Amino acid sequence: MTDPKPTNKWKTGFLKTGLPLEYVTSNILTKLGHDIFGEYPYIRPDERKELKEFSIDLRTYKTLDNNNRLIVLSMLIECKYRQHGTSWIFSPFPSKIVPIGLINSTEDIVPVRIGNKNILKFEENIGYCISGVELSTDGSGNTTGAKHGVFQLRYAMPEFLKNDYVSGLDHTWYDGRFIDLSCAVLVTTADIRVIKLNKNLEDFTSANELDEVTEIKEAIILNERPGPQLQEFANRIGDELIKEHPELENRLLDIEKALIGKEWKNRHAPDLNTIKRSIGYSVERILIVNHKFLEKTIKDLEKALQKDIKMEKVYGKVLKTNDGFEITN
Repeated sequence: MTDPKPTNKWKTGFLKTGLPLEYVTSNILTKLGHDIFGEYPYIRPDERKELKEFSIDLRTYKTLDNNNRLIVLSMLIECKYRQHGTSWIFSPFPSKIVPIGLINSTEDIVPVRIGNKNILKFEENIGYCISGVELSTDGSGNTTGAKHGVFQLRYAMPEFLKNDYVSGLDHTWYDGRFIDLSCAVLVTTADIRVIKLNKNLEDFTSANELDEVTEIKEAIILNERPGPQLQEFANRIGDELIKEHPELENRLLDIEKALIGKEWKNRHAPDLNTIKRSIGYSVERILIVNHKFLEKTIKDLEKALQKDIKMEKVYGKVLKTNDGFEITN
């Protein structure tokens, strides 16, 4: 009796779990100098609006600059494996006035500011999109596409940013020259496509190839406003931060006194509403990248941030006292 021929059924099932993609993603980021912390657990409402624990695949951490300051980049990364030939198709952002701000920052709670010129250029080069769908290899389409991974990341970011703020309030590393930067990243094996500009319905119905109406992208930034439930959830996280850390208000008042100079004549110093809004904004933008271009995309992101860090302006110091902290010019 001969042994049965080996099959590759295990391969399909194993790849669908997403674990191989997580493994490859971790290796790429480790090569780039990131520390990998595995899953990031968080609490959010389920379908019944009951709070339950969920998790994001990976949390990463990398020091971008520790030259008399500490600037850190942390990322939450969700990995979504799709069968070869699957496409995620997005609409380009419909307005010339594009919301910006992929990167979340805790600089509002320190008397230090870094630039944003280069990170904004990075975002502009990648491009903003809305409304993604999935097209399978058999030609069938669905509206879920990247939504599940995006949904998970959007609910995880408010607590993630809140924790960064708490860390900034609890420490005085480098006399306050300490900023946590963060963003959410969705890594996929699906082709990422964006609909070409100025297309009408006839262009789609007469097209023979997908390439006629869409173009392949290495990555895109998905920008979508939160729905009522997600907005309420983010607002609650912001309210919790303010309630649990009453020292935050005094910190912001002290920073307002330190932010002087002509660049602040027409700008408002951050207040409690600024902090709360930033937690709400953290759910709006997700970097979606094809796994083949993950290394390149993260390298470009880090280069942009490092250039902006060099534009740092220090307005004061955060010093530890017997009663907590004080800010001096």
